Amino acid sequence: MRRRAEGEGEDSPPDPARLMEYAVRLLAEQARSEAEIERRLLRRGADEESAAAVVARLRALGYLDDDALARRWVESRGAQRGRRALAFELRRKGVDPNDALAERTDDDERAAARAAAVRKVGERPADTSREARAKLAAFLQRRGFGWDAIRPALNEL
Repeated sequence: MRRRAEGEGEDSPPDPARLMEYAVRLLAEQARSEAEIERRLLRRGADEESAAAVVARLRALGYLDDDALARRWVESRGAQRGRRALAFELRRKGVDPNDALAERTDDDERAAARAAAVRKVGERPADTSREARAKLAAFLQRRGFGWDAIRPALNEL
């Protein structure tokens, strides 16, 4: 539980320096988007103006960059996730996914679908029944892949 500083009443917003310190601590834990930091500051009791000022300061210092975050997210999670899943995750973080996903080609999508399928069932699956194929297709759909990527992965395995 956060201790209130002297002179800080129950209804007064947190000190801007404390908000900045809190935001930097959040960023030290993991990379976060501007929207995530702002939401956390608002939950902490900051007013919208103070939260926006902290986010602007962090952006000016180079600690926040939503475009770079989105590119790193797609690079790290893209090997096992499809475009739809990546776009959903980025939107949930408050980041526009279009620029980061624009570089992802259909070949990248098919390769990622195949890698996810191989990781799930192996290079040479023991069960190639219709039901097993349906289960694998459903798994890939949940991972955000479209049929243009799922079909070739199923045919290869």
